Amino acid sequence: MLLARYIRKFPNAFNLKTISILIKFISNKIKFEQAAIGHGEINEEIRKAKSYAIGNLKESLSEVHWHNFLNSEIINHMNFYLEENNMIKDVGRMSNIETAFLKYEKTYHYKFHVDASRLHNRIVSSVLFLNNDYEGGELCFKNTFDNEVLEIKPEPGMLIVWPSNLLFPHAVKPVTKGLRYTVVSWAS
Repeated sequence: MLLARYIRKFPNAFNLKTISILIKFISNKIKFEQAAIGHGEINEEIRKAKSYAIGNLKESLSEVHWHNFLNSEIINHMNFYLEENNMIKDVGRMSNIETAFLKYEKTYHYKFHVDASRLHNRIVSSVLFLNNDYEGGELCFKNTFDNEVLEIKPEPGMLIVWPSNLLFPHAVKPVTKGLRYTVVSWAS
């Protein structure tokens, strides 16, 4: 795949003990809602997933902790990625970092899409895999030049970082068994 070198895998970006504690928190404390596309539109033919946006202004101190911890680590990896590719540096000074927990149940999916748009001026995207005890749900990237597809095998604690632009359409194949948990982030 021509653009695969810009899809960066950081294996073991987060240790498994931390991931295990985070999964327990997410599965016991988070109230997921149907994930939207675009500007709040629900369309399950395109995207069927559950989402929960995290932030540092939540009532739960545990949520604030996870937001701050995850964003700090993800920003460090995004900055490393941008520096190694001679791109804009210092994600932490960008205007906005969005982070959400995602949950994919059986049949849940997200068709090919890009993260940047007129509504979302995103520069860099990431996904953190929390588990791999499910079937299906592969993260796939499509090369816009030859339609070759790169499939990412999930590993708990692995962070994937890539540019948010139109050259990097990606999708999540339908989950066929189990629950798929991830953390997604976008910097703009």
